Amino acid sequence: MDGTLVDSSAVVESMWDSFARDYGMSERFDEIMAYSPGRTGLDTIRRFLPELTAEEQDAIHKRFAREEIVLTAGRMTEILGAAAFMTALIDAGIPLALVTSAPIELMRARMEEAGVPIPPVVVSADDIDRGKPDPAPYLKAAELLDVPISSCLVLEDAASGYTAARRAGAQVLLVGDGVPEADSNVPRIADFAGITFTVH
Repeated sequence: MDGTLVDSSAVVESMWDSFARDYGMSERFDEIMAYSPGRTGLDTIRRFLPELTAEEQDAIHKRFAREEIVLTAGRMTEILGAAAFMTALIDAGIPLALVTSAPIELMRARMEEAGVPIPPVVVSADDIDRGKPDPAPYLKAAELLDVPISSCLVLEDAASGYTAARRAGAQVLLVGDGVPEADSNVPRIADFAGITFTVH
């Protein structure tokens, strides 16, 4: 979702900057920003605050998510053409799932604020035990869609999501200029402006 359908970069950067300052890690901000894309917030908190108990990490994550929802208001925009593209897919009856590392409430807030329709099948951070780069989120989405994972096309912008999709056995279309380490034969689009599809 983030970086693929919705531009939440300003909010995400602000939240992780506050996190780094609150926990005395301002000098590690760039490291946090490099690690976090595509991963659940809880995964990132565990990575950078390993000395805390699971309960303490979870409490920070819940507060973090609540604050992100508040900051989302008025600060979300679609990735160019994403709303029209998603609407066309839904109207055409294409089996479609949104797989996000965000909690469900944050996902809804961001998608609605950006005006991007939410597909009927969603796999959020609330639905999984192992997030990206583990393949589990994409495998769960394929199961819910009743579509073989090898027939699924995953749209991704982050390295962790790209890795998860490839490990799952899905085809991948990259959005934006992230994941420079991706195989050179993986297709890429800048955004959804002018993007069309054909139903076979």
